Amino acid sequence: MAGYDIIDGVRVTGLTLTQNQVLYGTHQGSITVSGCTLVISGTLQGSLSVENGGEVLIEGTQQGSTNVSGNSRVEVSGKCQGSTNICAGSEVIVQPSGKLGGSMNNNGQLVIRGVFGGAYNGSGQTTLEDAGYIKEPRVENGVHYYDW
Repeated sequence: MAGYDIIDGVRVTGLTLTQNQVLYGTHQGSITVSGCTLVISGTLQGSLSVENGGEVLIEGTQQGSTNVSGNSRVEVSGKCQGSTNICAGSEVIVQPSGKLGGSMNNNGQLVIRGVFGGAYNGSGQTTLEDAGYIKEPRVENGVHYYDW
């Protein structure tokens, strides 16, 4: 059974891409990228799953969870906001203009040339390159806040 989203109270089947696409404007709902390339120039409001050697270039904004598996790759030169899961054999690269914010489970490869901020877990490799850095939170009453 295919996954689905609930958007404005309506059940909507998630979108699966198997051919190269460019997203302009705003898309609400989940997208699975399988063995092709998706360029997000606009905004994705929903989960993103990249599999089977797929590649996603986030030039705009991704708002939702991101799962990268099956020797796939995500490159962030815009903003990626939400939890990120990197499986073994896959990688996420945050370019100098990129911002990756949210919880991270890294069992693959994370390269930070821009900025990452959020909770971190996993046994994967994290590499800081060029001017890349990990943003420290502001803590108030035991709560961590990331000011972007």
